[in-house]
Amino acid sequence: MLQILATAVLLGLLIFSIVKKYKTSVVLLTLSLIAYGGLTIANGSVMGDKTCGSAFFDIFEKINSSAQGTMAGNVLIIMSIYGYIVYMQHIKASDMFATMVASPLKKIRAPYLLAAMVVVVGNLIKIVIPSGISVAALMIATLYPVMLKVGCSKSTAASAVLLSYFTCWGPSDASLYTALSLAGLEDVSVSQWFVSSQIPVMLVVLLVVVLIFVPVSKFFDKKEQAKPSEAALESQSVKDIGVPYFYAVLPLLPLATILIFSELVVGSIVISVVAACFFCLVVAVVIHALCQRNFKECFNGVSVVFDGMGDYFKGPGILLIFGTLFASALNGIGGMKLIVNGLTSMGGGTAVAVFVTTMLGIFVVGVTGVFNGNVSLIIPVMTSIIEAGSLPTLPLLHLGLIGCALGSSVTPVAGASLYIASATDVSILTCVKRNLIPIICGGITAVITVMVFFV
Repeated sequence: MLQILATAVLLGLLIFSIVKKYKTSVVLLTLSLIAYGGLTIANGSVMGDKTCGSAFFDIFEKINSSAQGTMAGNVLIIMSIYGYIVYMQHIKASDMFATMVASPLKKIRAPYLLAAMVVVVGNLIKIVIPSGISVAALMIATLYPVMLKVGCSKSTAASAVLLSYFTCWGPSDASLYTALSLAGLEDVSVSQWFVSSQIPVMLVVLLVVVLIFVPVSKFFDKKEQAKPSEAALESQSVKDIGVPYFYAVLPLLPLATILIFSELVVGSIVISVVAACFFCLVVAVVIHALCQRNFKECFNGVSVVFDGMGDYFKGPGILLIFGTLFASALNGIGGMKLIVNGLTSMGGGTAVAVFVTTMLGIFVVGVTGVFNGNVSLIIPVMTSIIEAGSLPTLPLLHLGLIGCALGSSVTPVAGASLYIASATDVSILTCVKRNLIPIICGGITAVITVMVFFV
């Protein structure tokens, strides 16, 4: 009971701080230190065998271990993509891409259709780039300006970007391997898993979410009296931008490079996101220098990449580190697992247990803003349900991951969410409010699809 109470208090304080507009990064760090302090008093060192020799200082060693793990993975990847995007904006390649794409689309006069297309495109990209914030950054740099130019309201366009990475699928997604490890499965082909059950389930969920997103966006635009962005009224042409037309291709270079040199295409050469971004940066710098014929200015202009990477780190990057730390603290307390086990043990059978666990995945990621940290909470619970009901393992494991991934599009505290809010100047709570109905419907659809076709 004490574990559940402690978990509820921490989550309550987090939600309260968001509503009261406290600095989220400071709140996450403070709550994490309080949680680990309590765990130290109750159980001793929080570092276990990796203790530094002092249970007190081990509380702060947790910050070090969390930062090291996060910096070596997601933060470095995202900083690389973000730096490339900033350079694309610096040389006006993003402007050229957006303007060229928007020119024919403006004639369609279907802003909500375009917003729905952005959701689909982003989630297809996520097969190759599993990082949600990386996909969001690409959408902001490329298709977000197009949505504004076609006539979407800023709220609809920002909500579409937030929905552009709610899927969890593809051989390059590390969370799939995490789920298999937590379930004690070693000899499973993720590629075969991807084809056999991930694709059909995710396509159905994606279709439902997009179909519901359109009328929901129309409803909120009307209710909030949201008007088309002023960007839709601009008469800027490609000639006004002042760079060659082919610059429109440059923002797409990292995506094309990652797609081509991946397990899905070439196979023999698999390039990382970081390597792809810096390779494409070199290509872009060379092209820009040749076109501008001012080597010194172009050479020094690369510094905006590092400025952009620094801007990301001091904002969403820190949130990602402390968010992971907070999720780890919640897992250490164990209250959330007790809550899940209590709910799933209630009457109603396997279907109810599966539904509750999936919905809880949406909830915990939505509240904490951390995907990977909560996977280690939801997957073991889903595994126990699988074992108790003798259910097919892979589809149910994927369902647990889907629940967590869906939560990423309704969280107001994740680094990706805050980045989108900052880049679009739209309140993240506005986006969350708009996305809540499509995401909940997506979760229900995922459960029904898995239970009908695979159980």
